[in-house]
Amino acid sequence: MSINEESFAADKLNILDCGRLKFTKEKSGFMTLETDGKTYNKVNLTRLQPFYEKTRFISVNYENDEKEFIEIGVIRDMKELSDGQFEVVNDFLEYKYYMPLITKICSIKENMRGSLFVKAVTTAGDKTICIRDWYRNFKLIGGKYLYVCDVEGNKYYCDDVEMRLDKKSLAAMEMFT
Repeated sequence: MSINEESFAADKLNILDCGRLKFTKEKSGFMTLETDGKTYNKVNLTRLQPFYEKTRFISVNYENDEKEFIEIGVIRDMKELSDGQFEVVNDFLEYKYYMPLITKICSIKENMRGSLFVKAVTTAGDKTICIRDWYRNFKLIGGKYLYVCDVEGNKYYCDDVEMRLDKKSLAAMEMFT
């Protein structure tokens, strides 16, 4: 086999048949998957496009005994799951990707060490969000999606700054995005 014909398992995308998947959330909080006569414990679900697709392209994976990452496959669209299965998977992902929506930015102040302090109104209440390395952790993606990650790793977002934020909010963030 020539080098051009060589194939690797990582090169293949396995789209999962939603009709054959049975997810169960265990009391421990871990997810179990039964499919095609196999049971996978401590399954992890990952949105492959977390900023743009909440229900499409979900990687289903686990760690084997040797601590190697093994992808079982990809759910093309969670909407193809039965209602009960959709709810189990969606609840898991909503918990994993919990990000309050920023609805207003009251002020942004920078300190001498380069940290930003953003006073914002979010769906989780009024917050003062402390951001280090604001170049990486306070950014506009695609010109309208605001992604914010604070010093403790909490994430916030605004899916469309022009539609959701008022002019004062947009002016406050102009210098930092």
